[in-house]
Amino acid sequence: RDRFRTNVNGGTWASADDIVARGSYNLFLGDTPYYKGSEETFESSHDVFHTAFPEGFFWEVLEVYSAPPAVSFKWRHWGNFTGPYKGQTPTGQRVEIFGMSVARVAEDLRILEVEHFYDNSQFLRQLATGCPMHAAGAK
Repeated sequence: RDRFRTNVNGGTWASADDIVARGSYNLFLGDTPYYKGSEETFESSHDVFHTAFPEGFFWEVLEVYSAPPAVSFKWRHWGNFTGPYKGQTPTGQRVEIFGMSVARVAEDLRILEVEHFYDNSQFLRQLATGCPMHAAGAK
């Protein structure tokens, strides 16, 4: 655990402890016009997305492009928008985001680091159908 690190789109590296302290949503989404990870806690971020996706927000690997030690793969993260998102009425529609990642693994296949690449506001735009500032909670 002390060797693991991850980043998004070539940004700052985060450790497993950073993920536990700040929350995966906050680290992986950051600050966008539709969500401000810097203004959320671990708990509040999970409340926001568990409310918007009460049936779950699933992650699946679609294709694997290379073998260890640098495993590159394409994925999608998806769910049905059936709960409110920051005051936005749910549409009931499936919301998806696609990306790719490179996981570097040790000889025993433990993950050492993962780099993720995706448009971090892609699925948020689908949730925030109104004004982006309103959707982010601004008055």
